[in-house]
Amino acid sequence: MADGGSFHSSGVAWAILGVSLIVTAIAWYLSHSYIEDRATDRFRFRTAEVRDAVAQRMLEYEQVLRSGVGLFASSDHVSREEWRKFIDNSELQEYYPGIQGIGISEFVSREEKEAYEQAVREEGFPDFAIQPEGDRKRYGVVHYLEPFDWRNQRAFGYDMYSEPTRRSAMDQAIASGRPTISGMVTLVQETETDVQRGFLVYLPIFDRSLPRDTLEQKRAAVQGFVYAPFRANDLMQGILQSETSDIDFEIFDGETLTATHLLYDSNGTLHGTSDNAAPQFSETFQLNLHGRTWTLYFESKPGFIGPTESATSFLVACVGLLVDVLLFLVIGSIGRRHRHAAMLAESMTQAFRRQQKQFKAVCDSAHDPIVLIDARGDLIYANPATEKTFGFTAEELLGRSYRLLFQSAPINRDVRSLPPGSGVFQSVANTEQICLRRDGDAFQAEVSMSHWSEEGQPFSALVLRDVSDRKEKEALIRQTVTELERSNRDLDDFANIASHDLRSPLRGIAHLAEWTIEDAGDRLPSTCTEHLQKMQDRIELMDGLLRDLLAYSRAGKIDDRLVTVDTNELVQQLASLLDRPAEFGVHIEGDLPSFETLRTPLETCLRNLMANAIKHHDRSDGTVTISATVDSHFVHFVVADDGPGIAHAYHDRIFKIFHTLAAKDSGDSGSGVGLAIIKKTVESYGGSIGVESDIGQGARFILHWPRKIADRSGVEKIESNRSLRAVSP
Repeated sequence: MADGGSFHSSGVAWAILGVSLIVTAIAWYLSHSYIEDRATDRFRFRTAEVRDAVAQRMLEYEQVLRSGVGLFASSDHVSREEWRKFIDNSELQEYYPGIQGIGISEFVSREEKEAYEQAVREEGFPDFAIQPEGDRKRYGVVHYLEPFDWRNQRAFGYDMYSEPTRRSAMDQAIASGRPTISGMVTLVQETETDVQRGFLVYLPIFDRSLPRDTLEQKRAAVQGFVYAPFRANDLMQGILQSETSDIDFEIFDGETLTATHLLYDSNGTLHGTSDNAAPQFSETFQLNLHGRTWTLYFESKPGFIGPTESATSFLVACVGLLVDVLLFLVIGSIGRRHRHAAMLAESMTQAFRRQQKQFKAVCDSAHDPIVLIDARGDLIYANPATEKTFGFTAEELLGRSYRLLFQSAPINRDVRSLPPGSGVFQSVANTEQICLRRDGDAFQAEVSMSHWSEEGQPFSALVLRDVSDRKEKEALIRQTVTELERSNRDLDDFANIASHDLRSPLRGIAHLAEWTIEDAGDRLPSTCTEHLQKMQDRIELMDGLLRDLLAYSRAGKIDDRLVTVDTNELVQQLASLLDRPAEFGVHIEGDLPSFETLRTPLETCLRNLMANAIKHHDRSDGTVTISATVDSHFVHFVVADDGPGIAHAYHDRIFKIFHTLAAKDSGDSGSGVGLAIIKKTVESYGGSIGVESDIGQGARFILHWPRKIADRSGVEKIESNRSLRAVSP
């Protein structure tokens, strides 16, 4: 019965929704059609308004031209000053905005040209000449043009009859005796900026004493023209002003709607050439004006149908849909609530089961023992790791007290005394406890504990991690560290003994050899003298080796303080102190930086690099160049020479202690410790050193010195760790 009522309520709800949606759709369609019809009527009215405004304004311009013809008809001669006053009184820009001017064009024959030009010059225009130059049978010259501003002065004296488009319009005006519009031209008034397309309107002036019945008679009787030049953009702005805010339109000269015939475009973009969506409305008219056909194309601008109008039909649809949905929700609410409750219960049950499976999967796969404890302190769950670690089976653990696993209780109070919580886990800090296996074996474990409550009953979870192996390894590490520290101290003591105590016998042997050579003089055989000198050389080499050994043992351990070091000044001081041939050059390239660092270690590294470059150079006139670059972490010092170079195979070897490229018994052989000292020193402070070289190409040693060096305690700790690594097996 309940199921049938639910089905019936649902069916009625859907039926009412369907009917109401149909009614809403019809209401939306009717309102949308009404808005479209209103917009169509408004668009047609706007286009007709613009079309009529253009036609009316051109008719008004015709009346102005006829008034000029009337002036000439009523007077035997109209002077330039009289024409100017006539135009000024007409107030063209006030009553006829958009017109460029009104002028008089006179016909001048070839025979009259020279006399005509002289007469105009005598009127105060000494440079006047008919333009363009050339011999023609007849000239249609711009004689008067007002207002006579800078732009119209460019047309003064222009022979309009010399240009085909203008001549065609002038001939047509003579033939018809009526105003005639020319084809599209570029006015001579135009400059290089804001060039607009234009046209002219001609009205002929005839000698009324002569007959005008035939075309030949009209040509013989014509004296000139009253004409008006127009710049299309200025004309349309004067006619329309702000009347086209919601539509765009274009005027084409003729019936062809192409860019070549475009006379005026209100938005500067030819229709059909942009990526914008097609206009909502468009219309084309042909306008016949004074013997010329203009085609006017109109289209609506985006948003021609305003937001309020557009929103009307949308609002009708929204209100209808809202009412439809409310009816549907009210009628079907009972059935939906019933279905929703059932689905929610099923979803919660599945989610709970899924979480249980996920929790069990995580616990079962964990390597550490995990147990759950109820309010009485009894175990209610133990994962497989618990069975493996403690040796109990799950059946043996479940239902027994958790204290079975510990030598003493891991919490300060009994689980049963915990207050009921809100169901949120409350974690307790990790502690270390002694756990007991089934066979009585004890081990140390790290215990993590969490508490929560369900339906007012407290529960706890324990995670136990066997740390006995870790404790043994930590003890072994501490023992190893102690032994390594002792080993490092023994190495330091050995270096001190080797560099101090062993040098005393060497000095004694050196003195004995020196005294023997001095006392014996020439009595010793040359062979013995040579042997004694070689022995002195070897003693000196051994003494240097002991000094370098001591320096290597102290590298990176110098007790120095941070100071601001001017490395430019430091390098100059080192260059003046180094033993080098007089012709050997040491140069600084660019500016070396000043920064806060340990002066003594840096000085040791730079001195050794410069000394090596001089000592191992194969020429006495060589050059060493020192430069530096700085980034956010390091100062990169470069010590470059033009010496013999170092083969790529030896780039790693030269930084190892006691390794040298020269033969051990050669005079150029060093101790093989210098570069090792530099490497150990710079690395102890967090830097590094590298080399770029090849045979015959010189060598470039790059010292990457850190810009920031930690305090001495940090440096000593780093050095201690590196020493431990160096001597560890």
